[in-house]
Amino acid sequence: MDKEHSLISGQLDKVELQYTPVETISDTVSALRDSFASGTMRDISFRKQQLRALLKGMREDKKNLLDALYHDLHKSHTEGLYAEYDAVEYEIGQYLDNMDKWVKPSRNALASEQPAFLLSKSEVRKEPLGVVVILGAWNYPLRLIMLPAIGAIAAGNTVVLKPSELAPHTAQAVQNLVTRSMDSSVIRVVQGGVKETTELLKEKFDHYFYTGSGSVGKIVARAAAEHLSGITLELGGKSPAIVHADVSDLVPTAFRIMWSKLANSGQTCVATDYILIHRSVKDKLVPLLVEAVAGMYGKSPKESPDYGRIINARHWNRLMDALSATEGTQIAVTDDLPDESDLYFPPTIVDGVRPGDSLMKDELFGPILPILTYDTLDEAISLVNSRDQPLALYVFAKSDSAEAVISRTRSGSATVNDTMFNLASQTNPFGGVGPSGVGRYTGRHTLDTFSHHRHVMKRPLWFPSPGVDSIRGPPFTGSENSWKTDLSHQMVYPTLWSLRESVLGKLVTLIPFWRMLVTIPGFLVAIIKSKPVIRRRKD
Repeated sequence: MDKEHSLISGQLDKVELQYTPVETISDTVSALRDSFASGTMRDISFRKQQLRALLKGMREDKKNLLDALYHDLHKSHTEGLYAEYDAVEYEIGQYLDNMDKWVKPSRNALASEQPAFLLSKSEVRKEPLGVVVILGAWNYPLRLIMLPAIGAIAAGNTVVLKPSELAPHTAQAVQNLVTRSMDSSVIRVVQGGVKETTELLKEKFDHYFYTGSGSVGKIVARAAAEHLSGITLELGGKSPAIVHADVSDLVPTAFRIMWSKLANSGQTCVATDYILIHRSVKDKLVPLLVEAVAGMYGKSPKESPDYGRIINARHWNRLMDALSATEGTQIAVTDDLPDESDLYFPPTIVDGVRPGDSLMKDELFGPILPILTYDTLDEAISLVNSRDQPLALYVFAKSDSAEAVISRTRSGSATVNDTMFNLASQTNPFGGVGPSGVGRYTGRHTLDTFSHHRHVMKRPLWFPSPGVDSIRGPPFTGSENSWKTDLSHQMVYPTLWSLRESVLGKLVTLIPFWRMLVTIPGFLVAIIKSKPVIRRRKD
């Protein structure tokens, strides 16, 4: 956006989304870096206190947040609750309940695997990365910025949030929430459009987290590469739903497909983008798809309080252009027509679509559902594999057919006999593959994303003895040093079951503590032959 602010109407009447002055962005990042360096986030109890403060603020601002979602996207309060607000509150609860366990170092019993590490202590600590930036998306402007923020704070980072200016009501509501509820030494908000975001990406961050389009994702990736920093990209793609001939029940199939297509007016990164229907069930499924629309929104979804709107005129016109150019046949679904003045785009089903159609070029991100027909499962799989890996893949079929699809395709996630509901499973990772994204998050996976897994080993100086310890360094030549090769192999890299060729050798690995036992002869030889590299002086 070229203008310096976005006008806000409705409940937030006479309020403007004030863009952050460009000249202050560097100071904002520096302040958070100084705060991190001072150790502000080391104390886990302080991190919990910040999450509790966020939870308290969200509950106080609940109506404002839901109102903001309605003003930006015509998202009903019920949909705003389960698709956004409840997800964020649940995520805070997950961390408050499990954070102590999740941040606890993991320990490995090294000596049982590699005897060289006898009496050593080894652990992997989850340490914060530093200052991170999270760039939110406009389609779920509360959920998609706050979920990663919760994990980033729990991991001990300081955070810069950049809400999408295309959802100005929610952007303002998020800023109000964060500013009032949380410590400015922990998290700050930068508002703005292209100019402000460009300036923000010039700053060095220790991790970049972005949700949105692939084109902007490439810009963020270049910014991260400039500083050799980590990156998470949650993008999208054309997520297909395959309905095979052996599907057990077409009624819930139709409902679940249309629910994912029409929730948030189709503006969801894991919505069903198109469906591949086996020819034998197509004529039965299509009427059920139409019936599902009427059952959820009536024959005039424009009048439904539950049906959303397109985010802005540019995206509305993008959908109209794609629909106008299709060679498919539009099926009568509703009594409504598209209305640009209201940013209303009716549920639309297009049959007879071919792979090269205008509706198949890019992710639709709207309430248009193209139908493609196939005759064999191989044909459907080939079509999916001919495109970039999608963020999600849905299969409605019996177990064997569904597994055949999943095992022969690639996608960020895969769901059998449902669509999109897997996003509610916040104990599991969410993320794309290839052009649909890099990295993963939700639940403990967000904490892992925003943590450095630092291996820390502690070893005694008195063990092994200086002579045995010399196996690691020269001299290696001469018969008097030949013991080093044998003992170092047995101690550091013992020959495992799969590396042994003889039956007797494999049987040895079945003996308890075999790794230790095979080093005993070498240890005895080392004690006799070894010489310390540095002789101890008597001072």
